[in-house]
Amino acid sequence: MTAGTSPSNFEDVTMKKYLTADDIANSARMMRTQYRGSIMVIEGSTDMRLYKRFVDDRKCRLIPANGKENAIKVVEILERSDFEGILTIVDADFWRLDGIDFEERNVLVTDTHDLETMLIASEALDRLLEEFAAPFKLQKMRTPVRELLLDAAMPIGLFRWLSSSSKDKLSLRFKDMHFDNFMQKFPLSVNIKHLIREVKDNSNEHSLSEKTIKRKMITLLKEEHDPWQTCSGHDIVEILAFGLREVFGNSDSRYVTEGIIDRSLRLAYDITMFRETDLYTSIQEWEDRNPTFVVLQ
Repeated sequence: MTAGTSPSNFEDVTMKKYLTADDIANSARMMRTQYRGSIMVIEGSTDMRLYKRFVDDRKCRLIPANGKENAIKVVEILERSDFEGILTIVDADFWRLDGIDFEERNVLVTDTHDLETMLIASEALDRLLEEFAAPFKLQKMRTPVRELLLDAAMPIGLFRWLSSSSKDKLSLRFKDMHFDNFMQKFPLSVNIKHLIREVKDNSNEHSLSEKTIKRKMITLLKEEHDPWQTCSGHDIVEILAFGLREVFGNSDSRYVTEGIIDRSLRLAYDITMFRETDLYTSIQEWEDRNPTFVVLQ
């Protein structure tokens, strides 16, 4: 952060993605000169809007960090100078599948792959379906929607994992994929061949062997990895939007988008649901280890 940047406009500057971990750590130090409470670093401003509803805003300030890596670095930088009352919440992503030890004192992680999958695992999904799904279409499917979404998202999650730095280091681009190019309606599922082609084209990796990728994905599918740790919440939200538009939605869901689904899930998620999570317990344990600091309401 540049000298003179005030906390009031800090979020706006951060959203422009200009700040490094050192900038954000310096901002926390500046904040500490006038404020003695907890400081919680959050991956992004969207997550921050949700967590803000659950913390005591008189005793805990939130700072967005432009991503997981930045958030963890901020905490590491401040810990080296014995900065007290700092913590971060980050997405688990593939850490549990990779066997990574994340029991860091000031780094807390989501119960499932990311914050979005925590929302989908909660009653928030049921509330959303009451608003957008047609009951008779849900009954006709005979498979619970939550299970259907996880099954459909599993190949994409495994492909993302295969591409990650802990597996084949393919560095493929999954952002801005067009789900309509590989989704199938009946049953709601992903066409693996079309998925691989979409990611390959989206990444401009035309030399990638589709047969090799497909074989590896099928092997991973047979290994039965935990879908809640494998599937990306973004993918599930996209599949849910597709499912509501094409398979089990009511008349109001004809033009529903990923953005509408994402916002609806966040609005439906409340403190009673958050209190049932391991993450909530982790924050309580952090407060016990840091008795002069408060996070939760």
